[in-house]
Amino acid sequence: MGKSSPTPDSPPEYTISALEDGLRVLELVGQVPELKIPQLAAQAGMTKSKVYRILQTLVHLGYVRLDDDHAAHLGSAALILGQQAQEQHSLTQTARPVLDDLAQQTGENIHLVVREGQHSLVIDVRTSPHPVRMFARVGRIGPLHAGGSSKVLLAYAPSEVLAALLRTPLERFTASTITDPTALEQELRQIREDGAHVAISDLEEETFSIAAPIFDFQGQVVASLSVAGPLMRLNTEKQRRYLDGVQEASRQLSMKLGMTPDKRDRF
Repeated sequence: MGKSSPTPDSPPEYTISALEDGLRVLELVGQVPELKIPQLAAQAGMTKSKVYRILQTLVHLGYVRLDDDHAAHLGSAALILGQQAQEQHSLTQTARPVLDDLAQQTGENIHLVVREGQHSLVIDVRTSPHPVRMFARVGRIGPLHAGGSSKVLLAYAPSEVLAALLRTPLERFTASTITDPTALEQELRQIREDGAHVAISDLEEETFSIAAPIFDFQGQVVASLSVAGPLMRLNTEKQRRYLDGVQEASRQLSMKLGMTPDKRDRF
């Protein structure tokens, strides 16, 4: 009998633990800038001496740089690798003009987001020119049960994804975060009916995110597209305009990915 394949949540049979540790530290440096060795060690669950050796290796290779206060930042090698990864991601290449147009129309942040297991992952961003704007960066990982883009992805995800998510209590981020499983399931059904979602302050206080799904040639949702910004700039007219804009942009991008006209009713 052949060996069974590892599941997405289980490690493969052969792994290099030292490499896993190094990449874990590198991920932490990317996710939380300016961490020092004690904080990195605590978050990584490693000793300070081990983190020190890993950092020295990453600094030598150019993936990390340390400032005068010995706080860690991503280095030039990490930047180059990230740019190469983005260039190789066909979705970001295809989406580029669509995101540019939507950003120009709205003047707000535009986020292209995919699902990675039980989380959402930002793979491309257009940043608002306004001095007051939402924080966003490529590589940002978020929950699936809060935020416009994330909930759109969850609404169209396989049923086992939601089932796995609901096995543990849903984290509350703001007073508007839905943590009741029944209420969340109802909202996900509504998202599928509407083909879009307007999220208000459910992940970050005083923010909005208006999102729609992106389909591929098989009719599967491969990403979500959102307009996001501070709630103080949103009014009824803008909400309607942004919703129309993000749905049209997602439709254009879906068609670029091979979504056929006979499947337009999914929108």
